Amino acid sequence: MQGEFKPEADVFDTETSYVIHLSIPGAKKEDVGLSWDAEKSEISVSGVVHRPGDEDLLKTLALNERKVGAFDRKIRLGSRANPAQVDSDGITAKLEDGILRVEIPKLDKDYVEIKKVDIL
Repeated sequence: MQGEFKPEADVFDTETSYVIHLSIPGAKKEDVGLSWDAEKSEISVSGVVHRPGDEDLLKTLALNERKVGAFDRKIRLGSRANPAQVDSDGITAKLEDGILRVEIPKLDKDYVEIKKVDIL
């Protein structure tokens, strides 16, 4: 296995959500973890991409172009000055055909969080 690498990503900024496509062919969904850091406005995806085949087959590897091994990819949405306002409870992810598709819904532009403070 090779060392750690950063999978390639496409990020779409639609009116209602951010959509991320991360290329991780060979990864299994049980080997991939995803988390949202609201403070940094950053999505973090990490895991392992395996090269399929048994030990005997892998010993015969003649051309080694695909990236395999551990990966860790962080993608910031928005900026430090203007972080993304997202509904972290609504984040969804699906791994299909070697692409991890992550959808991060945006909060309504007119949304204002009002927190009630108890007076002691």
